[in-house]
Amino acid sequence: MRRWIWLVLPLIGLVGWLLLQPKPSPAVEVLPSATLQQLDGPAVQLADFKGKPIVLNAWATWCGPCRREMPLLVEAARAHPEIQFIFLNISDGPEAVRAFQRELKLQIPNVLLDPEATLSDPLRIQGLPVTLFYNAEGTLVNRHIGEIKAETLEALLKAL
Repeated sequence: MRRWIWLVLPLIGLVGWLLLQPKPSPAVEVLPSATLQQLDGPAVQLADFKGKPIVLNAWATWCGPCRREMPLLVEAARAHPEIQFIFLNISDGPEAVRAFQRELKLQIPNVLLDPEATLSDPLRIQGLPVTLFYNAEGTLVNRHIGEIKAETLEALLKAL
């Protein structure tokens, strides 16, 4: 009966040793290099927005939580000119985005179009909405998944 103890003790020691090993630090995420079409303007490089802190909101017209949070984000963009707000539309065409703006009676600044969702992988977007917070150098400092509330948004903006 005691033989099994001599088999289990080394296994427990190995598991404990593995748990105490230093964990690799996560890779630093940066604003990806990409050229995107503006809703009402020429194509732009995401890198062109560096120099100020950046809030990148990934959204779609068909997304209910995106619809609910959009007025809050547009108002925050207006209230914080020291921060670049980018509204990255995933999967819709320009006419759908314009109809969305008319329906919500919003003038959304810096709307960039990604109709093929090419940035979903580099930005690690698995669902919408997602709001990403970058410092002025373009390094990701915070990520909020799902609909963002006013208190959370203000706290994350202050952290920038």
